[in-house]
Amino acid sequence: MDAATMRLEEQQVRRKRSRRGFFCGALLFAFAFSAAARQVFHAAWANSTATVIAKAPVSKASKPEATTTLAAVGDVMLARGVARKMTRFGPGYPFEKAAPLLLSADIAFANLECPIAAGGAPVVKRVVFRARPATARSLAKAGVDIVSLANNHTLDYGPRGLAETMSNLRRNGVRWCGGGRSRDEAEAATVIQRNGIKVAFVGFCEFAPQDTSPRHKGPVIAVAPNTSAMSNADVVERVRRAVVRAQRQADVVVASFHWGVEYAPRPEAAQKTLALAAVAAGAGLVLGHHSHVLQGFQVVPQNAGRNARRALIAFSLGNFVFDPSPSRGAAPAETVVLRCVLSKRGVLSAQVVPMRIEACRPRAATAPETRRILTRLAQLSRALGTQMTQGRIHVEDEAVVGARAAVR
Repeated sequence: MDAATMRLEEQQVRRKRSRRGFFCGALLFAFAFSAAARQVFHAAWANSTATVIAKAPVSKASKPEATTTLAAVGDVMLARGVARKMTRFGPGYPFEKAAPLLLSADIAFANLECPIAAGGAPVVKRVVFRARPATARSLAKAGVDIVSLANNHTLDYGPRGLAETMSNLRRNGVRWCGGGRSRDEAEAATVIQRNGIKVAFVGFCEFAPQDTSPRHKGPVIAVAPNTSAMSNADVVERVRRAVVRAQRQADVVVASFHWGVEYAPRPEAAQKTLALAAVAAGAGLVLGHHSHVLQGFQVVPQNAGRNARRALIAFSLGNFVFDPSPSRGAAPAETVVLRCVLSKRGVLSAQVVPMRIEACRPRAATAPETRRILTRLAQLSRALGTQMTQGRIHVEDEAVVGARAAVR
């Protein structure tokens, strides 16, 4: 880790610690007065207590296992209707009700669904996004530590727009994966260390930009296209190599994928293939997005034997900050914060906190909304061989048995 990166790490940690105290009261207030959040909190507490009781007594001489927490969310789009809300209500508007959850985690991840730039020329496509440069500071103040740039809107304003995006993120202490000055840099891992645990992030997009030829100059995103331009074996090998390189640098690898079909509630076969390839190469956590709706979770074995490690796949975390799609019904407005506890052994536990997008920003879900979101996620996950109880994803041996059956 070079000196500049170390300074950036220190700035990120200081920033989170300085804001945690202020938002801690807001978070406790929200939990105390939101019935939906209270149910999720009590369930998580009960489950964690039961897990502790079930474990064998720990010797006083033994040290507790080092852990770090990760909060992951889906698509964050800071242009169009969201930008108008920010102009009217201030730059902190999109994350005002979600920031406590992001700041309370050691690492917070999001998919950045737009370039953050003033320059560049719009590409010819039906929908293009571009957020103002000041929105990078909004991400940082909300507690977002790292974003994926590997998606179908990052290059909406061309290579110059992407170059500005990376510059604006860097200036505000936000890291990124899935984008870089070259393909090798875009596919390289970004490593964040918290509590002595190194977490490596890689990102890929299923949808290739218009120009991905070797002659292409300027910044690019990492792609794993589901097209005839590359064979499936080539795509899988590209992902495998990136994850293997990342694993050599870190304790836990997080692989982010922008993939699938918009508004589809279930993953396609190609998504499952890439996810399992990433896990086989060493990824402990796979985070998906693009479909604009929530999809199920799947727990799968990373390896065999007595000390088998388990990986968690979140096929789609849906939208998080986005303007509404009324014609699509309620599903695009339903979202979650995925909270994972990580150790050097991988994902120890995972819990979802249901939220709902209202007026372009997420807020705590009400009790009926929470029941609806958790019931649907439990059904979708059960179809993938994984159990959920009150928002807790069963990252346990018995869950892996079901997952193995689902994979076969």
